[in-house]
Amino acid sequence: MKARLVTPLVAIALALSGCSAVATNGSNAAALARGAAVKALDGGKLASLPTGPVYIRMIRFAQPAGYVIHSKQHVPSIVYVETGVHRLVLEGQPPVDLAAGQAKFHQSVTHTHLNPGPDPSVWYSIALWPSSAHGQALVDRIATAAFESDDIAREGLPQVAYSQVLRQVTLAKLGTTGAHRFGGISAYYVLTGSVTIKSAHRPPVTLGVGQGADFLPEIALQETNAGPGQAVFLEFLTTAVGRDFEVPLQQPPAA
Repeated sequence: MKARLVTPLVAIALALSGCSAVATNGSNAAALARGAAVKALDGGKLASLPTGPVYIRMIRFAQPAGYVIHSKQHVPSIVYVETGVHRLVLEGQPPVDLAAGQAKFHQSVTHTHLNPGPDPSVWYSIALWPSSAHGQALVDRIATAAFESDDIAREGLPQVAYSQVLRQVTLAKLGTTGAHRFGGISAYYVLTGSVTIKSAHRPPVTLGVGQGADFLPEIALQETNAGPGQAVFLEFLTTAVGRDFEVPLQQPPAA
């Protein structure tokens, strides 16, 4: 996959991880991308992961115009706006206005979420949480848990700094990404259409709108449009410093 838009924060996040390898001419044609567009939205750095097992949580907010959420410090996260507009105010910083399709990484600081209107807004808070947060009440009554991964053991995750990046992938009808593997934890969430994710040593999984999946590092993957029209999904990637961010593969994943 090739990112078409890289903001300064995303460039920093990718630099924290290793560079991706370049596909060779010996690739199987079925492993090559077609009809796929990848856009890096935003990213940043985690000094360390939470203590103990962790999990990925994507929280969906359906926020009316004029509605305000005051939030205390929590884990670093990425705000992604699906529809409408969103104003993020981080303590001590100027407000950041986000339109549909935009995202913003922020560290653990007190902050405010505001819908300046005039229409309702749908947005997500996407983060890696300590497993101890399971079952805790969400920050506001308009929030729902859109996707939560299983617990991820820390044994395979080194005690180093990490980068986090959020990307948006668009697949045309019959489109597919290239076969690849990520050096870190990956999580998917479908916004439009349906997507089949092929991975090594397990059956393919097909996700519809509002569904997600996650994978451990270094697993061969390939995503294919499973529906009759365009498909759009998010990729949330958490990668240890020094690990390859993404490596293209010459063969499709073998179940």
